[in-house]
Amino acid sequence: MIINYLNQTISQANATGIVVVDNNRKMVSLNRKFIEMWGLPSQIVSEQDEKLALEFACSQVKNPNIFIKEIQEIYIYMELEIYDIIKLKDGRLFKRTSQPQYLKEKIVGRIWTFREINQWSIEPELDFIKNKMFLFPSLG
Repeated sequence: MIINYLNQTISQANATGIVVVDNNRKMVSLNRKFIEMWGLPSQIVSEQDEKLALEFACSQVKNPNIFIKEIQEIYIYMELEIYDIIKLKDGRLFKRTSQPQYLKEKIVGRIWTFREINQWSIEPELDFIKNKMFLFPSLG
């Protein structure tokens, strides 16, 4: 499928962690950076099950209940674009963005991007996020 090929080409060329999820919550494309950032085991990668990946990610984020609740809300309101920051237990911060993926004006999935940020870059990131419409006002 052309969309899958384009997703793979774009995601492999980018230093940002990217995962594309279809409407069945299957990870149809993800790049190495995404796998490295989250430390995903090969079993989760090969099964392409977003729910397994989320369970694994919950073990790494500071507030797993909030993290999972936010994602559930996003899948209820598929047209939303989000911009926020995720705090991990190991002290890392990820800027997370997500937007619907369209094909002929129909939502066919979501594109998630993750970029590691640090304490020196967080202020510009917060300014960027404040200027965007996003779903979750707390930074977790």
